[in-house]
Amino acid sequence: MIMKKFKEKLKKIKLIVSDVDGVLTDGKIFLDTRGEEMKVFNARDAFRIEVWLKSGHKMVWFTGRKSAGVIRRAKDLGVDLVFKADLRDGLFNYLKQKYQITPGQVLYVGDDWSDLYYMDNVGVAVTPANGSAENKKVSDTITKAKGGEGVLAEVIELTMRAQGTWDQIVGTYRQKFIL
Repeated sequence: MIMKKFKEKLKKIKLIVSDVDGVLTDGKIFLDTRGEEMKVFNARDAFRIEVWLKSGHKMVWFTGRKSAGVIRRAKDLGVDLVFKADLRDGLFNYLKQKYQITPGQVLYVGDDWSDLYYMDNVGVAVTPANGSAENKKVSDTITKAKGGEGVLAEVIELTMRAQGTWDQIVGTYRQKFIL
């Protein structure tokens, strides 16, 4: 019964909002000798993000740290990037205006306390396997993957399977690569 309710919630999702540090990355921040940040992203996430976006869905990365690497990665993948400035309800107002959606159509992925407010106010809340205990308590599901190890890939697959679009997408890739 719980799984059925969860799948019904996933069917409504049109937008995934993800924290960056601790979800898309492992949370480590590398600084070079000039003080520039370097981040490591998982290629598996990138491929699934492209599939998600090409299937007509939307994605936003939400972060408190401005980083050239994050900006470039978001731009390369066609993901909207929003910088957190203690937005609280401002994020939801932005999403509602830009995408014409309700909070129930949003899936939020966050790993730490700064994400709790948003996770409490969306249709589906998800945290990585290594998310904080508090995030795990409010999450609808906890991924098998840890931050930086394909969290969004897992979330996107789970959502698209619930929406009945995963097998169709995979099938198009099988056709493309047959020699």
